[in-house]
Amino acid sequence: MEAFTSAVIFDMDGVIIDTEPLYTKAEIRLFGEYGVEIPEEDWSLFRGCSEQTFFDLSMDRYGITEAREIFINKGRHYVRDEFLQHLAFMQGFKSLHKRVISCYKTGLVTASPRHNLDWVTGLIGLDKYFSQIISGDDTENNKPHPEPYQAMLERLSVFPENAIVVEDSLHGIKSALAAGCHVIAKTGSIPKEELSIAHRIVEHLDDISLPFIEELLQETL
Repeated sequence: MEAFTSAVIFDMDGVIIDTEPLYTKAEIRLFGEYGVEIPEEDWSLFRGCSEQTFFDLSMDRYGITEAREIFINKGRHYVRDEFLQHLAFMQGFKSLHKRVISCYKTGLVTASPRHNLDWVTGLIGLDKYFSQIISGDDTENNKPHPEPYQAMLERLSVFPENAIVVEDSLHGIKSALAAGCHVIAKTGSIPKEELSIAHRIVEHLDDISLPFIEELLQETL
């Protein structure tokens, strides 16, 4: 029986797999069909949100009048095309996972829908790294609501004060904070200054050492 009482929980996109540039390319292709050039300040709106929120928000924001189902199917096609060609783990993830797996329970919590999660798992074997995975379809509320992380804590039988979450988006950080976890924000997806609500900010996954994790767990929330 596993004796670990603490956990390190990961977001997926932009934390364990390098998808953010791929989503960006797919979105540029998609919106280009409708003559839309996304303003730089809008990109952070889309990072970490659910698939349905992304399509709802973007169609409304840019006045897309295409049938919603057609627009969604185009978007999914472009994303999968980019993933098939370029999907890779984030630098430092495998070594970080190797460090924590011997000391902590681990889990994966993503806002991505189950169909996309299962497809990605088939490509790179996420289930080899995590026994517990929660998709954006597995809880009634998605990030930034705390429910996804609350559900993972329950699955892992870990108290929130004994859990560290690694996130890279505002939606994800807010979700983990609201669930009562210690939160490490990884730079790359949104401007660094917007990550300041997290307990720690790192530039690279290699910055997350075991002493770093232990020190953070000792802090009072």
